[in-house]
Amino acid sequence: MRFERKNVIVTGAAMGLGQVIATSYAKEGADVVIVDRSDASETRAMVEAQGRRCTTFQTDIRDVETTRAAINDAARYFDGRIDILINNAGFNGHYNLVQDTAIDSWRETIDINLTGTMIVTQAVIPFMIAKRSGSIGTTASNVAKRGLRYRADYVCSKWAILGFTQTLALELAEHNIRVNAVCPGPVEGDRIEQIMVRQAAIEKKSVEVLRAEWEDAAPMKRFVSAQEVAAVLQFLTSDASSAMTGQALNVTAGFLMN
Repeated sequence: MRFERKNVIVTGAAMGLGQVIATSYAKEGADVVIVDRSDASETRAMVEAQGRRCTTFQTDIRDVETTRAAINDAARYFDGRIDILINNAGFNGHYNLVQDTAIDSWRETIDINLTGTMIVTQAVIPFMIAKRSGSIGTTASNVAKRGLRYRADYVCSKWAILGFTQTLALELAEHNIRVNAVCPGPVEGDRIEQIMVRQAAIEKKSVEVLRAEWEDAAPMKRFVSAQEVAAVLQFLTSDASSAMTGQALNVTAGFLMN
């Protein structure tokens, strides 16, 4: 029960990786607030089934006012104490060569993945500073450390997340607040299946061939699980990593090693 009596906010937890993250904290004793633009009632029920408190706020993290209101309401729900923020909400982006990328498409991806993360984090920081403690974990990506054809908008949004993480770690260290990120490889689940369909189509190959290529690129010859990513986020936001801030840990079955 590493997170007993801890209050955790998870964004993008209505389904998929975010749902696993939220429920994994509940299993370790945490109470959870979910911020998602989709209905997260299923995740809420799963958290409550673990015997933990949970509520949800449905908002688009690109909207400053509604997001700030949601975080303020979350803080009230938690009696003013936010111990952990997990920035998991994100968008897969569009699939185009840079030369063919529409500016509106570019802005949409950056607005969700980068600016939205900043808006949520900015709203949470004052509550952590007031208590002189806290931990922030963000889901980046393996493409936060490498390029990927046809995915410039997504890639750039995730590279920027690492700069945001390091900068924020420097700014908040004096307040006893740590800031770290995870960089997952392909995570088994519906989302990666959708990504592979789009990527395979634009590369003019089958999904089966693409999956085999991606699996073969990892020394462990497989994708990672949502539970494996959640476990690393839990480590980064627990006392076990008390000397770590500004870090970005790979969870890629060995595909990235730096």
